[in-house]
Amino acid sequence: MASETNQQNEESLQITQLLEAEKLALENSQYFEQILDTTISICLGTSQSHFRLQMQCLNMIHKFFYLRKIESVELRRKNSTKLIDLLDYFIIQTQDQLPNYLIIQKCIEILNSVYDLVFVEMIKTPNENQWLKISKIRDFIIDQWPTSYPLLKLNKETDLSRSIGCKNAIIKLIGKVIQTHLPSPSNDSEEEVDVSTSMISENHIFLNSQTLNTQAQSLLDSLLDYIAGDVLITTPVFSTIISTLMVLFKTRPKFFSSKFLSFMLGYESQLKRNPHFEEDKLKVRMIRRFNDRLDKCFISFLLNRGFISKDPNLRSRFENKFRYLVDKAAALKQRGILDDSLDEEEDEEIKRIKRRKLEIQKEQEDKGNSFFYNESEIARSNDYKSIYSLINPQNKLSEFDMSTISPDILSSMVIAALTNASTEKLVKGLNIVFNRYKHLSVAPGTQWKNGVQENQNNPQFQEQDGNVSIKVEKQEHSEESDDDYDPTNDSGTRSMVKQEYGGVKLEGQAHNGSDYDSNLMDQSTSQRSFPTPGTHEDDGEEELNNGAYILPMPKQLELSQKKEHLQLIINNFIDLSSKQNGTSAVSVTQQADLKKVAISNWDDDSWVLMLSRLATRGLNNEELSTVIRETLFDHFKTDLKGKIDGIIEWLNEEYYCSLIKKDEQNLDVYIHYCTLVLDNLIPFLEASDRKIFIRLLSELPYLTKDMIWKIRSLCADPARSKLGFQSLLYLIMFRPPVVQFCIGLLKDIYQDSGNNEGLQNECRNYLKKYAPEEQVA
Repeated sequence: MASETNQQNEESLQITQLLEAEKLALENSQYFEQILDTTISICLGTSQSHFRLQMQCLNMIHKFFYLRKIESVELRRKNSTKLIDLLDYFIIQTQDQLPNYLIIQKCIEILNSVYDLVFVEMIKTPNENQWLKISKIRDFIIDQWPTSYPLLKLNKETDLSRSIGCKNAIIKLIGKVIQTHLPSPSNDSEEEVDVSTSMISENHIFLNSQTLNTQAQSLLDSLLDYIAGDVLITTPVFSTIISTLMVLFKTRPKFFSSKFLSFMLGYESQLKRNPHFEEDKLKVRMIRRFNDRLDKCFISFLLNRGFISKDPNLRSRFENKFRYLVDKAAALKQRGILDDSLDEEEDEEIKRIKRRKLEIQKEQEDKGNSFFYNESEIARSNDYKSIYSLINPQNKLSEFDMSTISPDILSSMVIAALTNASTEKLVKGLNIVFNRYKHLSVAPGTQWKNGVQENQNNPQFQEQDGNVSIKVEKQEHSEESDDDYDPTNDSGTRSMVKQEYGGVKLEGQAHNGSDYDSNLMDQSTSQRSFPTPGTHEDDGEEELNNGAYILPMPKQLELSQKKEHLQLIINNFIDLSSKQNGTSAVSVTQQADLKKVAISNWDDDSWVLMLSRLATRGLNNEELSTVIRETLFDHFKTDLKGKIDGIIEWLNEEYYCSLIKKDEQNLDVYIHYCTLVLDNLIPFLEASDRKIFIRLLSELPYLTKDMIWKIRSLCADPARSKLGFQSLLYLIMFRPPVVQFCIGLLKDIYQDSGNNEGLQNECRNYLKKYAPEEQVA
């Protein structure tokens, strides 16, 4: 025990020294080479049991090269070849063992950051042995795409959504290889050197431009074929591939621009087939919606940055696709995220295509080409169940005890199964079982748990039921910023949105507050006080003979008069909305005028939008704005459940305008009225109001801790407890910025629940699942 403690203390001391060395290297680059050499030596000389020390070394190298903390390109290039042996050790030499996930991901990212640097170094100072070694590492990593490497394989389609971190790192590496192996444009004017095969001289010893170009084209075609396949790709992988292709489209346009633009025009998530064994319908709906959202963002980028402006016909097709995606997103948003119905009304063509894909899938199953869920050729443990089981471990059938069945019945079942199974499927299953036996015979002492070799030194990585669990941060992207999204900006992929953003979309220009202030009230309401020109006909003729009649300036209204007239305007809005709805209330001419204030069609809630924008943007007087807000709230308070659409529209407008004010970002008004809405809504909620309440929580753009803790009364009420916990579950799953508030609330309810065992059990279940680090009894 004492020796183990001493070993841990020594390791902690080494980590502290590495942190100090890292700080020194970043502050003074003249020590960089010496510190890098020492770090590599420590990393190579440390056994795999010292996971923390190895990770600290790799983190330091990752910061130097991948994050470019060392700004000097020349310094990084000269030292890039020193990392080849390190990468070879972790990726190639340990491939017979089950590798550590986080270490492999770091190594792939480091390889991505130094590949072009090594390429330049090979041109300037050729070293064929080093090039062959890094080429071997590169080819090995690329060959793992798109498997679940470094995790154990399950089956082809399930593996597409596993090991996302390493999978995305490999995609970026493929993009770097393609960009490096293709010649750069001749008119390249970038400040930073564009590394490509254009730099290779014709008489180079071992680098051949033609061979490298062919390899790059092959990799490019494989990426395009993958995303153009008929299987729905999970959003993180889809996003990384499209971003990589967009960078290549910008830097190497002549090699695949037509293929890429054709894909962007033709992509339709609704036509993609669900992956095998994916039973979570909500997850599939989310993937389709987010993929369409990304498609819209990238099309917007192409349109706004002028990449297709030279071809009017092509631009027109992209504009039509963009409008289609915008309308589709609006329709899906109106349905709600938890709506179990189809995301869109499918036309006959879509239904025909889907039927054809299902027929092809059925034909493949009949031929025995369908996947088993668990196709791993390594048994998870050395028992018969692990060797012969090919189904999902979560399937209840896997827990059935076959020994309870009599031998006669069991024999009949086996014979019937063998008779109905196709030869191809039977051979495939037997090969999997044979390989598992073979592996156990080679390494009989190896113990596996959940498909991963047990490793106590890797607490950051965990695999549960075939799915990787890694703590990551999510970011949200606002609807308004789609046009400004730049996927080629590397810093943008690492930036995080610190606040959630409202869902208000502007289709026209808003008036500037300084030009459209409280004088509007004077001009719009004082027309009744204008003097009547000419009380007699002669006087009127004299006025006209003297020239055009000029109305006198209206009298300045007092603040109390402005409030009175403003109240009249608001009441007229409300009366108009209650008498008539739809376009019948507005003439065709008025419809055209309304579009100028970002209202495309007048409907029941359009007056809410008009008043909310008048309060937030049309007036520069807070007292007048407060009159509008109080009247709006009083109107909504009469039926909060039935007027939830208007409430969401209003509060989103308040939040949006608080962010675009140039003087300060003040959310006090938004928070005040959100709190009032919740205070007046929550006491009257019933168990059947789940959709209304969850929709409100999902569409409010910003939630504070105090707002979240108002759900406490719902959780404590036995009749409405289910509604409260379902609301917290939704926020934990889909609103990452407020997860810690929800966890804190659950923990507080658990501690204060006293003898209420039912409430304690409910809180305990959520805490164990979503906050396992919280210690609860």
